[in-house]
Amino acid sequence: MDRRSFLSLAVAYSSSFALGSAEEFIPSSHSIKSVSPVIKTLLDKLNTVQDHVGYVKFNTISFDEMLKIALHCKKGLTPSEIGYIETIFYSDPRRYGFYGERTVPRLTAVIPEKDIVYIKKSGHFLLRGAATEKYATIKSLIGKDLILTSGVRAPVKQLHLFLKKMVSEGGNLRMVSTSIAPPGFTFHSVGDFDIGKVGLGHGNFSEKFQETDVFKKLHDGGYITIRYTSGNPYGVRYEPWHIKVTSGNGTA
Repeated sequence: MDRRSFLSLAVAYSSSFALGSAEEFIPSSHSIKSVSPVIKTLLDKLNTVQDHVGYVKFNTISFDEMLKIALHCKKGLTPSEIGYIETIFYSDPRRYGFYGERTVPRLTAVIPEKDIVYIKKSGHFLLRGAATEKYATIKSLIGKDLILTSGVRAPVKQLHLFLKKMVSEGGNLRMVSTSIAPPGFTFHSVGDFDIGKVGLGHGNFSEKFQETDVFKKLHDGGYITIRYTSGNPYGVRYEPWHIKVTSGNGTA
């Protein structure tokens, strides 16, 4: 069966997992037991792919590559699982409270290797151009205390993070989208990146980061702009670590 026929079949199977009808889209707090089995199965398969290609490569792997590798690892995705992924990717997230703009138009989008730069010892890539220039500038100002905690994320990587958060939040999509943008809607795909202070650990992903000398020097000095400010219109929590690089609509 060719890929077009495979995806057509997937759409036919996806109706039972449509947004608004599956249990993971109800707006109340539920335990992990209430999360659909399809999510847990998908996570298992994506974890297998990540283990196969490695953490670094997994950040930029394309959807088509993921399908091939999953099949190679005997963890091939079913038509219903692919349909479920397409539903999440292409549906309107405003229905569950996320108001960010779409940054990636196609699930099968590919990030060319020539367009990314690996940042040594970080485990992450940055897009060549505005992102790498911004990072180089702030790195020169701060030095060894500054770390890159997240860079380029292709749709598969963002999907992985999104599904993991869905499990941890018991399927409450409103809670999920306050901290993880849906796949197709993250600015990490078009230039934004996260920074932190060496030694702060998980505190780099909390408001503790704004209390560090790293943040104060960069923010107060006007060297960085925060994407998700307090009370932002996207429906996302305050994230002082998320650096805005693109102006929107995928434009640097």
